Amino acid sequence: MDTSFITVLDWALGWWLGGKEPGLGYIRQNVEAVEVVTRWVAFAALALAVVAVAVTLSVRRRGADLADAVIGLGRFLLVLSGGWLALAAAWTASDALGAWIIGGHADRSAYVDAVSEALAQADPALARTLAVVGTAAVLGFIAVVVARLMLTVLVAVGLPVVAALSLRRRVASLRWGGACLVAVMAFRPLAAVVYRMSHGLVLGSKDPVLVLLVVCLTFLLSAALLPAMVRIASVGA
Repeated sequence: MDTSFITVLDWALGWWLGGKEPGLGYIRQNVEAVEVVTRWVAFAALALAVVAVAVTLSVRRRGADLADAVIGLGRFLLVLSGGWLALAAAWTASDALGAWIIGGHADRSAYVDAVSEALAQADPALARTLAVVGTAAVLGFIAVVVARLMLTVLVAVGLPVVAALSLRRRVASLRWGGACLVAVMAFRPLAAVVYRMSHGLVLGSKDPVLVLLVVCLTFLLSAALLPAMVRIASVGA
């Protein structure tokens, strides 16, 4: 198990720090694959929303309803025309900020070697236990990185439809979509901060147990960042 932990850790860091995980190109491919369908659904939803607005205005005849409808239409056109460009720019800025935060600590060799040395020096039973926890934490982090990509695809595909439905009134899905976008863009810089701090602690500590605990907490905390950011961003939405 000790060897497996080091293997998984080395692969995960090489995959994430090296930028080998699917990125903006993967998101674009998936969005373009269903773009025809989503645009049709979005315009169908817009037509239904326009009919609903027309009925509401004919019954209630309130200027506030007309103003909400105009704002909603502007929101829909903005999402449809510039949504992808804004998402791509935000994703690129997020990755660039994460890389800048990590800086010269992107080389995983020293980090992995320090963890391997700590496993050899620690009490065997404790080292085995922490290796199991660490392996689970690393795999959980990888799952969250993949989930971030899938979540971004879902939001990019679904947001035009939700924006069309919000023409009549704002819906919770639109606010949750915005919260998810904030979360996925903040994830990489925050995870980079966690890794940068972990890198210094792991290489600077002489206590093998502390090194192993830091590694476990690093990936547990990093895995928890995405759901935590979604929760925080959606507060008050």
